[in-house]
Amino acid sequence: MNDVLSNIGYKNADWSWISERVIRVQDQDGPVALKQWQRSAEEREHFLHHLRYAERAGMQGIIPLKPVRGDTPMFESARHVYYFEPWIEEPTVTSSREKELKLLAVLAGNHKISEDEEEMQEEEWFAYKQEVQHTWHQEQLMMNRLADQCEQSRFLSPFELTFLQGYPFFENMFKDMRQGFQTWARQVQEKGVRRFAFCHGFPTLDHGLISADGNAYFTNWETSGPGHLAFDLACFYRDLSRRQPFHALDSKRLYETYEAYGPSWSEADTGLLKALMLTPRPILDFADTYAREPYRYAEHQWTAMLAAKVSHLRYLRQMIQWKEKQEAAMKGS
Repeated sequence: MNDVLSNIGYKNADWSWISERVIRVQDQDGPVALKQWQRSAEEREHFLHHLRYAERAGMQGIIPLKPVRGDTPMFESARHVYYFEPWIEEPTVTSSREKELKLLAVLAGNHKISEDEEEMQEEEWFAYKQEVQHTWHQEQLMMNRLADQCEQSRFLSPFELTFLQGYPFFENMFKDMRQGFQTWARQVQEKGVRRFAFCHGFPTLDHGLISADGNAYFTNWETSGPGHLAFDLACFYRDLSRRQPFHALDSKRLYETYEAYGPSWSEADTGLLKALMLTPRPILDFADTYAREPYRYAEHQWTAMLAAKVSHLRYLRQMIQWKEKQEAAMKGS
């Protein structure tokens, strides 16, 4: 890393790894964040194009890249691509509740600024539905295969028993996903258009920062681009589900914050959010890893992690059920 920094004028600079691909570098004007990234030239261009668009549109929470050589914000060294961002130090007193609501407000505001619609051709729509259904079919085959492997064991391990006990719940999640997707699909087919917005792509609390002045920022915009706003929300809510137990008031605060700052929201949007949030795929991937590499962790560790993942999915289901009850009550009134 010393060679990499020396080549761009940071000779003898103090630096330290903060995460797997983030390095804190002490600049003469203060610390900066050096991000390591391994992507194709086309992906890099898309990233820069999306950032330029976001800045021109006046979107919030954008951390501008710091030019390295002239106007070039990226440089390549040792088979990796790097770029600099100003370093934002989070106050240690920031509560997780305050942070998540501020980040959600930024996400919502950006969706509102960039919201638009595009026509959906019949052939394109048919191909998309076929792709979604094929993916679900493959995931259900995977779930059945894993269940069969568990049942073939002479003595069920605690992990296998936990997975089999959750099997009916996973099946119900696939049914709920289909129902949600069909609700959204009917609206798209009736209108002939689908809505989209500029999405972060992977919004999580780890990718969010609250500065000392209270402003909220997102980092890691590499996967940003146009998409339905439910994709960002599903990612954000899934991340929250892994961090704390569910309470009805949490859902109320989250949904009200988004709707206060974001674009209009419909039952069809809730349907797509439901389809994206309730996927048991992370659990299936985890169970598949257990089947292939059973000695990576101790049995009790495997089992505890699986139980936690099932709990996270139940949290998300409760979030969606709360939203659907609110919408049904509004329709009834």
